[in-house]
Formats: sequence, structure tokens, C-alpha cells
Amino acid sequence: MARGTLNLTLSPEAFTRDPERGADELGPSVADSVALSLHWSLGLNKDIIGGVHNLTDPKMDATEMFYAAAHTGVIFNYNTGEQRLLQGHVNPIMATAVSRDRKWLITADAGSDSLLVVWDRVSATPMKTILDPHPNGAIALDITPDSKFIVTLSAPVPAPAGGSTTKGPTASPEKSQTEEGSTKKSMAALPGPASTSADGNPECQSIAVWDWSSGSSAPLCSAVIGTQDIQTCILFNAWDIHELATNGRRRVFFWTWDAGQPFQFYSPALSAGDFKQRVADYTQTIFLPNSTQAATGTYDGDVVIWDLSLIVDGLSRPDERRAVKIVKLCPDVALNVLLVHTPFVVIGAADGAVRFYDYQFRIQAWFEDLSAGSVKALSFEAAEEEDTGSKDEEFRCASFLVSTASALVVLVDSHLFYELSADDRRGRLVLQGLDSPVFGLSCHPALPLLAVCGYSGFVHLWNYQSRSLHLVKIFEKLVPHTLEFSPNGKLLAVGFTNGTVKILKSDDLSESVSVRDSKECATHLAFSPDSTHLAVSHHDRCVCLYRHGHRHNDRNYPLEWMFSGKHRSHWRPIVGLSFSGPESDKHRLFSIGEDRRLVEYNVKSSTEWTGLQIAMVTQVEQEARPTGCVWYPYGSKVDNANVLTLNDEYKFKVWNATHKTCRKTALAPTYGGPVCQMIPVYKDKEGPEQFMLYSTYEKVLGLVQLPLDGNPNKCMGLIAQPGHIAAIAVDFEGKHAFTCGGTDLTINQWKMDPSPVAAASVFGGNGIEPFLKLIEGGEQGEFYSDMKDYFYYSQIRSQDENTTRARSLDGTIPVEEIPHLMCALGYFPTQLEIQNMINEVKYSKFAETGDYVDRIVFDDFFKLYVNHRPVFAVTTDQVASAFNALKTDGQPVNKDRLVQILVKFGERMTLEGLEDCLQALVGDSSVHSVFADVSNPHDFARDILGLGEEENEEDEEEGELGASAQTSQQVE
Repeated sequence: MARGTLNLTLSPEAFTRDPERGADELGPSVADSVALSLHWSLGLNKDIIGGVHNLTDPKMDATEMFYAAAHTGVIFNYNTGEQRLLQGHVNPIMATAVSRDRKWLITADAGSDSLLVVWDRVSATPMKTILDPHPNGAIALDITPDSKFIVTLSAPVPAPAGGSTTKGPTASPEKSQTEEGSTKKSMAALPGPASTSADGNPECQSIAVWDWSSGSSAPLCSAVIGTQDIQTCILFNAWDIHELATNGRRRVFFWTWDAGQPFQFYSPALSAGDFKQRVADYTQTIFLPNSTQAATGTYDGDVVIWDLSLIVDGLSRPDERRAVKIVKLCPDVALNVLLVHTPFVVIGAADGAVRFYDYQFRIQAWFEDLSAGSVKALSFEAAEEEDTGSKDEEFRCASFLVSTASALVVLVDSHLFYELSADDRRGRLVLQGLDSPVFGLSCHPALPLLAVCGYSGFVHLWNYQSRSLHLVKIFEKLVPHTLEFSPNGKLLAVGFTNGTVKILKSDDLSESVSVRDSKECATHLAFSPDSTHLAVSHHDRCVCLYRHGHRHNDRNYPLEWMFSGKHRSHWRPIVGLSFSGPESDKHRLFSIGEDRRLVEYNVKSSTEWTGLQIAMVTQVEQEARPTGCVWYPYGSKVDNANVLTLNDEYKFKVWNATHKTCRKTALAPTYGGPVCQMIPVYKDKEGPEQFMLYSTYEKVLGLVQLPLDGNPNKCMGLIAQPGHIAAIAVDFEGKHAFTCGGTDLTINQWKMDPSPVAAASVFGGNGIEPFLKLIEGGEQGEFYSDMKDYFYYSQIRSQDENTTRARSLDGTIPVEEIPHLMCALGYFPTQLEIQNMINEVKYSKFAETGDYVDRIVFDDFFKLYVNHRPVFAVTTDQVASAFNALKTDGQPVNKDRLVQILVKFGERMTLEGLEDCLQALVGDSSVHSVFADVSNPHDFARDILGLGEEENEEDEEEGELGASAQTSQQVE
């Protein structure tokens, strides 16, 4: 499978300075480009106007098309099913274009760290990459017929003071102001009124022309557009490339440009009184060949014709176009797509029809039975000029692709115009994407089937080997949100946004049972290992349990699904739900919420009479927010009853399922954000042979090798989606992973090969060697030297400092010394964190030997420190947030209230202990004087806690942990 990648070279510093620049993979260099590789993309960016391009050329015997799927360009052969994937963007691709000779493909995205890329169609490799063409990327572009110049229209950005931009190309320094509706020629850089965003802030746009074949990455000319109307369309005049047009909903601009010169422009005024009719919002503008005319479509089915006029109206000049007439083509039907295909003007409309007109807009042919949805793109295959037209009065044109708002792409041949049956005039479906957001994925446990559910009501079963749609079920009045296969593969549970849960038979998607025990959205589904229990969590913070068995446990009754109970076990949203695995001697069900509670339910005792019973509640965090949980039997063959919890402070925590003690805390991958989803790659492997697939809330997908120990060489990550990762899944063989991006309408299939990650962990060294790079200065740094000195002193301290007897130091310290050492190193753990550290050391060998550990060596202490210390330092904003949480009736926290909280709630301090802390912090132990004024939390953080100017420096130091290496991409 060929794929294109951006040819960018990144220095190691790029992983902290510019976290989202580059292409795809993060992590150990040994693992780059092979541990996870994009294999297939299902979906397309259906709402891009003109976003599907026909690359078919009869001379080349190629039946290809080009489109964007989320942040990936796709060259798709619709006869063979082969995809070539163009990777490199980190944001959704918003604009695409293809050169007239089909040799060059152009993509541009919108967002931070945007790219404008020119790709070679044959080799699928980038030929030109322009970084940050506009401050927030581009939303439209075009290329000249000779393929030399590209014009881009920027995404809206907040309007800067004075009309200047701070990033990307800048406009000409010569500026002048123009009023809305004026048609006076002016320099194009306008500091005038900008559009307004949803939050009421003004916005502006810019345009730029690029000579991409030159060695420069700077635009030939650029301009800021000063208008309250956001422009959405841009194109060159194919018959005069130094002229171009843009339009928004209410304004059309005509521009002229030349290299090194400022843009010239005018914008014709048009009001309802000019033609005594209402003028609807504009859609798209085209230039008409061999004339001075241009045409703009509207949402009401009209076309506005712009042309030069000798009639003086007092507003326009003779060399400027003005509206000369309005042609009504399709009443009350939006004209979404307009293009010139010699000798026709071709229009794709919201009613799903494609109509051909001559240059006077007289109808020539129509295709009104495609039944594929509102037209969003039209593109014709390459054809000789004499092969089109109607010399013999018979309509004829090259075959063309029609892309629609229903995410369908249809191939249409001109001879269909003469077919008598409507069914014969529908064309050939060559691509089916996803027409609505997808938030649910699940892989069949024994077959190459992927279950997908979308917000338009569909449930699809895709065969990911043959890349074909296996089964479809449509729910007319329900919106499916999540789904899950049963471990035996016979059932598929589907949760809906209204709280309904349906259990379908996986062989034909027929309904087995439907229940609704909540009115809120079903968020998580979990089957027991034997497929006899189903747990469901809802947005109302409740967990429901269903059992498959005989009613009243009487075998005279038939087997059926029964409601076993419901419990509102959390007071904040539930973020994880998991059953124990098959190795457990009984069914154990766990949920975790943002309320920091890990709840275990008594599955055996929960019946329709007793309800859902809670077995134990454990507080797993004090400050961090949990982001998920998963059953974790993979660390040891002996100790196989654990629950793994994830939190937003980049930590993994392994909890013993029986005693609810924390057995391990490990640093999580720090690419892109906290880990929120994890799935084992293999069914039966354990220890170093097992890997976990993980995803963050946004963008990043990765692999981590077990056992979890915080080793940075045992994980990798890549940008899998341009935004939110809604769901992940792993196939039954552990060979492929799947991700969906929710609203980006794309599912990506990834080929997995964890062996490079395993190799990287081996080559990265043993013991503490891989961890040394996580501290400032590494092994040769002052901090590491201090750690060894403190550890040595702690050995002496543990044997009584005040003695003259000979000492026998064995290189270990008692676990009771760990808190003191941590404080000496600048990490001040809470009592719960201290208990977790001591338990981790105490039970570290228990599974293998059955003995407790009460002393620790330096290497183990070093790893304990790296894994437990916070990834980010406390900031003044966090202190302010804490003070806001302590407010009562909206009143600021006063001195008495603060002291009361410190000595009576949480891990309570004594008054004497509080005074000792104040003495150490500010040199004054008087609570009344130090806390005289605590109404301003920022002053409290600066004056008492000592936070302030050092924060920026501390953030940079923490970046060395890799935490700020969020979404750097390394490209082949």
C-alpha cells in the first residue's frame, strides 16, 4: 500500500517547541513509521464544495478519483478499490484542487499549524510544502490552468488591531478604507470592518497568490479582506489568470493581481430594488468563457450575471462588472456547484440534480434521477475537446463524478440522459462514505467485521478485509451512540442517545430485545466474559445491569434478557465501565467517574428483586480527574486481578481488585493529552508480549508495551484523527486498529506491528537508563547528583545520625524514608500518595515471592520518583480555581474560612503544623498576619506559595519530560 508523506526534517527540539508540526508518528525513533501505519480510510469530507476530483484519463487507463478524508488526502481507484494515502496534515483538510493536466494535487487545512501542500499524483509524494500559509489555514483554493500559480482564501481569524496580521503572509503596507457596497478600486489590504464570530468578536480573512514552483515559500502578493461577509469561494479566471473572484453570502469581489504589486479589487453592489426581486444568499461564482461575464449562483435557484456596462449608475466604473440580469433556473433550490465544462455551464443543485446549460443559461441536458442527495461536487474525466459538445445535435460529454451531502459519489455517463427508465438513469455508486457523525466502533471477536453506528440512525457491519458493506440496519427515530459485540460474537448491543439499549443478533442484525431504563444517552457498554451480563452506563451517572438467564432461576422459563438493577453510583459523569476478564473466578463489574470514585458492583447478588448492589467504593484520586478504566490482568500471571485507571495528569494506576490498594503508578504517554481509552492488542498474551492500544481525547493514537512502568521507550503515538477521537477498536487477531473521529465523518484502519516498540525498549537500555532523560540534565546533571547524595544521606539517617559506630550501608533505605526523600527533591506528596508509594514498594515482589518488601534500592527509588511526581507544576490558575471552588454563596474565601478548611477537611492539618508551614514559606508563623487578606487567589499564590514568574521556566523544564511533545509528527 503506497502512501505519501511530507518530507520534513525535525530536530529533537521540535518535539517540545512545536508540538503539532510534521506528519504522523511520535515516540522512539526505532518505532517510527512501522508500529502503526494507515492502511485504509473510510469516509470523505462531504461538505467541501468541489472536494471530489475525477482523475480518470482514458489515455492512462486509470480510473481514479481524489478526495479528502478528515486530515488525509485519498487517491482512490474505484475499479480496483486501491487507496493511496497522502498524509501530513494535522487539521481537517478544508480545500482541495487538481491541476488541469491531473498531474498535481493540492490540499490545504484549517487550524493551528496549517499546511498548503502540492502533491505529485503519480508518486503520491509532496513536491511543495508551505507552512502556515495563513494564520488559521485556508478554506478555499484554486490553481491556474497552466499549473503555475495557486490562490488561497484564509479561514477567518480574529481581526487584529490596526488591520495587520501577526502570523502568515502580510498584506501590502499600502492600505485604504472602503465602505460595504462600494465598488471603487482600492488597494486590497483593508483594515475596515470585519465579520463577527459567534462570540461577537470581529473576524477577518486574507487571500494570497503563490508561485509554488519557485524556491520561495512566500506569497507573490497577499491582502486582507475588509468585509463583514465571510468569503467562502475563490477561483482564477481561466482566460485571464491575473483576475480572480471571491464571494460570500452577500458580497462578490473581483480582484486583479500582479507579482510584487498590491491587489486591486472592486465589489459590485446589488440590492432587491435593482431588479425588483429578492436576491438570496450567494453560493459560488464562475467566469464565463470568451466574454467579460461572470455568474454567481444563489440559494433560491437564481443566477446573477455580472458584466461590463456602459450605463452609468453612479456607483460603478465602465471597466467594472455590475449585475446586469438575474436568471431564475431552479426556483427555491440552492445552486451549490457551478463550473464550466466546455461548451456547457454545469450546475449541481440541492435537489440532487445535475443540469447542463449553454453560456446563455438555456437548458441542454439534465440528470434528475440520481437520487443521491444534495450535490456538493462535480468533476469530469479528461477528454479530448472534440469529444464533448453537440455537433450532431446529440448531447454528449465526458463521464463525471457527482459527490453529495449524503456522502455518496456517483459515476455518471452522458448516455444515461437518453435512458427511459428512471432506475437506469441513476448512475453507478463508486464510493459510500459516512453521512453523519460516528461515535461507536466495535470489532467482532472472531470475524473480520467492524460494527459502526452513526447519528443518522444507521448501524453498519463492514468487512474490513474485502472492504465491503456486509449488513445495514436503519433506525428511523433513534440515534445510535455506542455499540459493543458480545465476547461470543453472537450479539451486538447498541446504545442510543435517548437511553434505549437494543441487543441485536450479529448474523442478521435482527432485534433480540429492546430496553429503556434511562432517558439519558447510553455512554458505555460492557459484556461479561461469558456474554450473560450486559452493563450500561448513562449520561445521568447511572449504571444498569442486565442478565441473560431463566426468570426466577427456574429452568421451566425460557432464556431471556432481564433487568437486574440500576444504581446512580456517581455524582459526576461516568468515564469508564469494565467487567473482569475470563481469568477471574467470578463476574466483577467496575465503573469510574470524574468524581474520582472507583465503584465495584456485586454482580452475583444483583437481581430484579434486590437491584444493582455496590460491593465497594474507592477514592482513587484527590486532585486528578479519572479519564477511564480497564480490567488489567496482564502484568503478572500470578497477580491477575487488577483494575487499571487513567487520569488527566498523565498517570496510569493499577489497583488490586480485591483490596483496592494501588499496586503501581506509572507515567503515561504524554503525546497530545491525557490517555482516555485503552484496549489490549492481543487476547491471551501477558507481560512484555502484551501491548495496549491507547488514545487521547484528541488526535493521538498509540501503543504501549506492558508491564506499565513509565519507560518512555515502551510507547509511541501518532496523529490518528484531526480532532476528537470518539472510539477505538482492535481486531480479533491483533493486526489492525480502528479509530473514528466523530464529526470528521472518517474511520481510519491502522496496520499494527508492535515489534518496533519492543525493539526500542530493548535498545533504550536497562534499569534506570531509559528514565534518566526524564530529569533535568540527565545522568550528568546536578539534579541526578543531588538525588544520589540525598539517598546516601537517607541511608545514614535511617541508621541514626548521632553515632560514632562504624556503619554498614547496603545501598537500601526503609520505605519510611521515601516521603522525606521526595520532599527533599521538591515533590510534596499527600498522605494518600505516600500510602500509594509505600504499597507499591511493599507489594512489588509479592506476586512472585509472597513476601513484602520493606526496603528500596536507589534505582527503584529513582523510577518511583519519576513515575509519581507531577508532570506539570501547580500554577496560579489552579490555585484560583481551588479558591473559586471554596466560595460559599458566591462570597470570596476569607481568613477564617480558609483556616477552617485546612484544619477540618480532607487531609487535615493541625494548627501547629500549619504554623510550621507558614514559617517555612514566608518566615512568619502567625496565621492571622499571613492570612490577613486572602481574597485574591493570585496574590495568595505569589506572596505565600511563591508561585509566579518562575512558572514559565518550570513549564519549559517539564517539557523535557515529553509532556509538551503533544502531537509532533515525524515524517518519512
